[in-house]
Amino acid sequence: MKILRQEIRILLVAAALCATATAHAQDAATGAIAGTLYDSSGAVITKASIDVLNEQTHLSRSVSVDARGDFRLPYLSPGTYSVLVQADGFDHGAKRGIPVIVGEVTSVSFHLPPGKVDIVVDVDVTQPQTTSLGRVVDESTIKALPLANRNYTQILALSPGVVVEIPNAASLGRNNQNVSANGGGTTVNNFQFNGIDANNLSQNSASGYQSEVGLAIPAPDVIQEFNVQTGGYDAAYGRGSGANVDVISKSGTNQIHGSLWEFFRNDMLNANDFFAKMNAQPRPVLKQNQFGGTLGGPIRHNKTFFFFGYQGTTQRDGDASGSLQTAILPQLTSDRSAATLGAQFCPANYPGNPGYLTSAGGTQIACDGSNINPVALALLNYKTSGGKYAIPSPQTLLPSTDSQIPIGESTFSIPAQYREDQFTVNLDQAMSPVNQLSGRFFYSRAPTTVAFAGSGPNIPGWGTSELDQNTMFVLSDTHAFHASLINIARLGYMRFDGFNKVQQPIAAASIGIATPGPLPEIPGIAVNGLFTIGTPGQPIYWQNTNTYVWQDTISFTHGRHSLRAGIEFKRHQVDVNVPFVEDGFLSINTFADLLLGESAAQNGGAFSNVFSATASSGIFPKYERYTDYAGFAEDDIKISQRLTVNAGIRYEIFGAPSEIQGRLPTFDPTIATAAVPDDGSLSGFVMPANYKGPLPGGAIRSGTRGLWSTPYTDISPRLGFSLRLSEQHHLLLRSGYGIYYNRTSGDVAETTVAQPPYAFDQFQAGAANAAATLQQPYVPALPPAASFPLFLPRVPGGGLFLAEVWPRLRDSYVQQYNLNLQYGLGHSTLFEVGYVGSASTHLTGQTEFNQALLASPSNPVNGATTNTVENVVQRLPFEGIAPGSYIVKTAFSAAYNSLQTSVTQRLSHGLEFLGSYTWSKELNVTSDSGALSNFELGFVTNDQTNPRQARGLGNFDRANRGVLSLTYALPRPALQMALARQLLSGWGFSIVAVAESGTPLVITDMRAGSIYGNIAGFSRAECTGAPLKASGSTFSLLQGYFDSAAFTTAPIVGGDPNSTLFGNCGVGNIRGPAQRNIDFAATRTFPVKELGNLQFRAEFFNMTNTANFGNPSTELSSSSFGFITNTTTNPRIVQFALKYSY
Repeated sequence: MKILRQEIRILLVAAALCATATAHAQDAATGAIAGTLYDSSGAVITKASIDVLNEQTHLSRSVSVDARGDFRLPYLSPGTYSVLVQADGFDHGAKRGIPVIVGEVTSVSFHLPPGKVDIVVDVDVTQPQTTSLGRVVDESTIKALPLANRNYTQILALSPGVVVEIPNAASLGRNNQNVSANGGGTTVNNFQFNGIDANNLSQNSASGYQSEVGLAIPAPDVIQEFNVQTGGYDAAYGRGSGANVDVISKSGTNQIHGSLWEFFRNDMLNANDFFAKMNAQPRPVLKQNQFGGTLGGPIRHNKTFFFFGYQGTTQRDGDASGSLQTAILPQLTSDRSAATLGAQFCPANYPGNPGYLTSAGGTQIACDGSNINPVALALLNYKTSGGKYAIPSPQTLLPSTDSQIPIGESTFSIPAQYREDQFTVNLDQAMSPVNQLSGRFFYSRAPTTVAFAGSGPNIPGWGTSELDQNTMFVLSDTHAFHASLINIARLGYMRFDGFNKVQQPIAAASIGIATPGPLPEIPGIAVNGLFTIGTPGQPIYWQNTNTYVWQDTISFTHGRHSLRAGIEFKRHQVDVNVPFVEDGFLSINTFADLLLGESAAQNGGAFSNVFSATASSGIFPKYERYTDYAGFAEDDIKISQRLTVNAGIRYEIFGAPSEIQGRLPTFDPTIATAAVPDDGSLSGFVMPANYKGPLPGGAIRSGTRGLWSTPYTDISPRLGFSLRLSEQHHLLLRSGYGIYYNRTSGDVAETTVAQPPYAFDQFQAGAANAAATLQQPYVPALPPAASFPLFLPRVPGGGLFLAEVWPRLRDSYVQQYNLNLQYGLGHSTLFEVGYVGSASTHLTGQTEFNQALLASPSNPVNGATTNTVENVVQRLPFEGIAPGSYIVKTAFSAAYNSLQTSVTQRLSHGLEFLGSYTWSKELNVTSDSGALSNFELGFVTNDQTNPRQARGLGNFDRANRGVLSLTYALPRPALQMALARQLLSGWGFSIVAVAESGTPLVITDMRAGSIYGNIAGFSRAECTGAPLKASGSTFSLLQGYFDSAAFTTAPIVGGDPNSTLFGNCGVGNIRGPAQRNIDFAATRTFPVKELGNLQFRAEFFNMTNTANFGNPSTELSSSSFGFITNTTTNPRIVQFALKYSY
């Protein structure tokens, strides 16, 4: 105990001198073996040699123990190794089958006797060499578990501290999972492929969106293993503060090995979608085949090895989000004449029911239909080429209420088409006993056709054709200059190609609506709470991202120190053409507003019936460039046999984006004048240093090519320790603290895609859009594209809409801290319990910088002494800029605290499992029910000048989450009868079970906060104090999740019901439905003499056919407020597979 107290004192002194932390690991693509030699009495042996041999390739390395009896072999390729120990006066020690795991140190200790007696080898189940949080998933687990889309990112959710939607097995294509690790967003994770950055900088998340291509996903059969570190990793890792995932592909060995497989799905085997069944629709089409093979082996034994893999996927899927939609529709019939529509929807026929009223006030629908807008009439009567109404009648009629028009529900399933071909080619060459060269190549091509484009339409007709391509190449050189001095150099290249073409079935001229530019299609039209048609954007958009990487890392072991240091250089090219709302987009509050479609002057109300209109014009292609640098130093210090300290520091430079032609303008409110002269002003507009054109008066040129000034202060100290609390090595205390900086994604730069002088984004809402009609929704007209570049000045009474980026943006960072206790039971079972927390600073988010000020007689604003919707423009802080204009800033914070527990059973007697439970709480100020969470651009709700009032539970908060993954191979029965043995041999099963809380919701009311002029949808509703959720099961609340008594209209100012304050509802004070799911697989393996084995596999995704309902509509003014119209997971889906391995 005296020794233990001394070690604790050392630990406390170290923590006091360096309040930093880390987890210990090796390298993004390698592992290590470390340990200690003892004699039979427990004394250390100080003179001995250690030889390790890769059992697959026969490549070897040697090292001597040090004066403390310790040895360490870093930068070993993942695989299984034999370790041979030779010491004078002692028997030789040897151990086969020791695993080397990527990013981990395998701890092995030898107890050598002096004579020919048994040698004790202790492979530690605890992790005394590391303080990182997470675990390694090996090849056998990847192959055994039922993966909904054979996608390794679905395994990330097994770790404690990770929050993710339950994978939907019906998803189209790869179905990459966006995970949140320890409270971090989905854009701060770092994925690596054989040691090289594999992220698409454009979006920074695993999944793709439109032309932003997601992660490349190699088939499970070409992955050797991957390491998931959820936090506390050491200074060798950077770029983000979330999960760090290292994926290692297979290599060839001295033996020929390979596999062939076919995975098969057919909808005849499946259950029906919940809402399709409820609306009497047939089971959605789902036909899928995944097939492929691998082959690996030697070209020259012990020298040159190859590995090749191919997988093809074909899919017809009517159950994916791009194929399956449920829409709320007005109860339209086949008679859509003006007279019938008038009689059906005029409020005079339904007194006391506010659902029939327009939101604009004033004129209402006449009962004879005489004032129904011709554009609305033409749209409702438009039939597609198949002879069906573009806006269909509902399949199922919902019960009538006294607060809305008669509505119904329809579920549409139109099979999407998906095809992917992917190729893996790996080569390894032993140049000499001390030098190894490796090459890794991956390519995939995936054309797709979907019926519902992006997150836009929810009725058929507006689909997309897409093409996604991924290319990855890594070349690495490992050189051992000495047994204790190892160097790894890598070159890498990643490319993401995305192309989208949108289907547009209705020409604007055919229904009489004007377009904002030369494109002939109708704009997107969304009727709040009902249907959405059209797609804002352009028929064709594309994006290409190239990333070039060079890195060099060196490892030096001396005495009690294991030193590592490295440098890295990255160059990113993001070429993008995403025209922002060039087709236009209209938001209409109610179906009555659609039918009337008049301006404020025509209807006599405060607003147009077209509540908001968005459109853009200009030059949209951009060619962005980013340059990143990083360096680190790490020292893993073995203070004693019980105490190991990991200390490191990392320095990163994340270059601000620049554009090769200077097309990244911005607006700086801190230098802009509040008022402008009658002839206008360009005050506040900033052009990058490489802008080549002349600058008109008022605009300035910045001192940098970047959109913001590159930060140079990203220093990340880290410190961690592991302390053995028992002599028997069973109990281990680990802790760490560290700072982690986040790489800002390209989506931040693309916020400015439609800003002057290269483009113009016109967004008019509420009173600012009062002149709009359905015939001409864009008032004033936009400048033609040929007129750009065009500097548009701020003018008095003008409404220039700006979406900008703060020119002094900083890199966000996270302080992580953890305390973890491990207990090893035997050599295969590990219990863990610990606290994990984090504090995030300078997070990215968006605020509206031109929120209208409140006036009073004692405090007039620009001459205004009252607050009405009509004088919003007069009360704006910046004249000539539209209300709702917003800016991206890094001025936000978040906090996360959790209790994390797990039980890990390593493979023993055919059984392997991981059970984990997390109890956590995440708080931030930019939660918006997930609306923009994937793009790190969440909005603050309510008062934009006081973000703290929006603090509440974050989008990724799931208070309780439990996961169990298990595989079991039944033992071969000891039966006398050969036939019985054959029938009962070779069986195995695996299971993944998840149960988790629902996500927090934010109840909004687009009618609230109108006197501030904010963007509709980001003002919270008014709560009465009654319980928010209605009583009953989720199933019973599908048409009413919330208690209507809990909400009321927002407070009004004066006597005008349209002049409203913000609501008082909190952020995240109610949750959506909880989720639970069980996936199950059963296998039977048949030996094929000496030629390998054949495995039959049956998988059941959502085995219990549980309906996991999505979140309800949270917009109080919506006709579908509180309605749940979708499930987040698939119904039961059955998949069969046949696989031959040799």
